[in-house]
Amino acid sequence: LHELPAGQNAIVAIACYSGYNQEDSVIMNQSSIDRGIFRSLFFRSYTDCEKCVGINIVEQFEKPDRSNTLRPKHGTYDKLENDGIIAPGIRVTGDDIIIGNTSPINPDNQELGQRTAQYVKRDASTPLRSTESG
Repeated sequence: LHELPAGQNAIVAIACYSGYNQEDSVIMNQSSIDRGIFRSLFFRSYTDCEKCVGINIVEQFEKPDRSNTLRPKHGTYDKLENDGIIAPGIRVTGDDIIIGNTSPINPDNQELGQRTAQYVKRDASTPLRSTESG
């Protein structure tokens, strides 16, 4: 971002236009606007990490499998690769999961009164913010 800046230097003239005072107004060239003057870019970074305690895996990057993963997040997992990360250049929207992350659970565990014997993992994935796309 700092090596290849994307901006323009604008020249501003404060003057009387057509013989009348122009208070609180801006007159701009339409072709400058069409070419993208004053455009802006927005970047957001999402981070997550695999957690281990000793040799035991606490969290692991992977694409969660709905058949054995408890409490999947609201969103689509279709754009995730098997390593749990979306490939560079893929367009995402507000209902996409961008980092797939799971943590193992004890099969005898009961969570919120729900029997979890069929599940071996809990979803800890990171979704994209609902109002963003890119």
